[in-house]
Amino acid sequence: MKLALTALLLLAAMTFASGCATPAYSGGLPTIQFPEEKPTGENANNVLRNWHYENRQMIDDINSALLFTPASRSTKWNVH
Repeated sequence: MKLALTALLLLAAMTFASGCATPAYSGGLPTIQFPEEKPTGENANNVLRNWHYENRQMIDDINSALLFTPASRSTKWNVH
């Protein structure tokens, strides 16, 4: 009983002793200097293209879940 209580106490101490004080979280401000981006609209094009791709995949998943598409092992997605 004493061993089980000690193990439980040790487990609780390990759970509460861990925190976010790691170099990744407590390093202060980042030291990397990013170059100034020109407003070319490239980021907006990437976002819209990704939204369109994810929306098509979502619709494909919904159609597959509702059995709107015929059963097949092939995919219409460009998989490399």
